[in-house]
Amino acid sequence: MRMLTLSAFMLLIPLCGPCVAKPADNAISEVPFTLEKGHIIVPAKIQGNKPVEVVLSTGTEHSLINAMLLEKYKLQAYYTGVGIITGHNDRTVTFASVPDVSVGAVKVSSLSMLFGAQALANVGERVGREIFAVLGADFFKGRVVQFDFRKKVVRFLPQSPDASKDGNAGRAVMPFRYSAEVLTMPVVEDVTFNGKKVKTLFDTGALTVVSLTPSAAKQVGLEALVRKGGQGAANVGTLRLGEMEFNDVPAALLPKSSNPDQDSHGVGAVAGVVFLQNFVATFDFHDKLVILERQ
Repeated sequence: MRMLTLSAFMLLIPLCGPCVAKPADNAISEVPFTLEKGHIIVPAKIQGNKPVEVVLSTGTEHSLINAMLLEKYKLQAYYTGVGIITGHNDRTVTFASVPDVSVGAVKVSSLSMLFGAQALANVGERVGREIFAVLGADFFKGRVVQFDFRKKVVRFLPQSPDASKDGNAGRAVMPFRYSAEVLTMPVVEDVTFNGKKVKTLFDTGALTVVSLTPSAAKQVGLEALVRKGGQGAANVGTLRLGEMEFNDVPAALLPKSSNPDQDSHGVGAVAGVVFLQNFVATFDFHDKLVILERQ
């Protein structure tokens, strides 16, 4: 296993931008997906022409690789320190550099994937076969990706659908509000739960309708959910996205161990795939927009 510095690892991400082989300006790349046990799974290729299957997750910041498959695909593992290296109780992350990753016509010449062995093993157990990776925001960087749940296809578009069509009860256009130096995440501030604005992550990889942190649940009046530790059913009275409004939306409590309040995104809620499958959902990682259109 090889060691890289944190700065070296971070450089791998922006370098992926020039490595991308983009389709023609007006080209649309359409790839069929299956929705299995809540996971959006598509065929992909690595190392040029080796077929694998991957999960697509708009809310995963860095792509994850099934570390149990490194030997099979002859991939090298690296690790790097997180934060300031002191020599005492330092935290590290382990990753692999995967060459020639492609989904349909969308290709990246190299993508650094963090180890997610247990998470991907769990996905593999649920769907009954090998899943190579979860592709996240680093793969989608600078792209427009659209999930059509009725037709079961994911489209990579040259640009977003016309954002000027916003303002009706069947369509919401929402800007991203989280933009780091390296990656942009689909975090939206203009989402209201029971009339209270809550910063919300839209994640095709989250197996939920809507999940709230304990603090956000209290903020929107779901103290009973917090008292029960997230057990049992709870509904958000009203959920509003632009001009679209939904009533009695099922809600769950995010565990404290994965509380987004504790990370740099400051997210209070996650809208997952069970909610998003009611729409044609477009994520514009270039112009920083989430566009939801009722099916």
